[in-house]
Amino acid sequence: MAAAHITADREVVSKTLKVESKLFYLDLKENSRGRYLKISEKAAGTRSTIIVPAMGIGWFIEVLSYYVTNGGAENQIASGSDGNGEGNNAPPAGGLASKELQTETKLFFFDVGENARGRFLRISERGGA
Repeated sequence: MAAAHITADREVVSKTLKVESKLFYLDLKENSRGRYLKISEKAAGTRSTIIVPAMGIGWFIEVLSYYVTNGGAENQIASGSDGNGEGNNAPPAGGLASKELQTETKLFFFDVGENARGRFLRISERGGA
């Protein structure tokens, strides 16, 4: 019986950020299919994770930069979604647009929200491997 050759994902670089009561883990990893960025959020005993393939990391950072640059308190929050889950990519007057980022295997959604504690950016993904 031949032994299966299993290679674990190798961690290239790992950083942890603490923002208020949340912890964010940014792990650049590598496996037989290539490199990827694993972003995890830990808050109130739950952990949420998204995986960004290597070819999408630069675009992902570019979209995040849009929200960091344009997300100041002077901007009014308004949804850029047309109601069917698809962003129209045109910012409403004075607000920030919802955005989508398509990579080879995944679709990422960036949506701005606001609650009693303040403004936040919700990032979700759809797609496989």
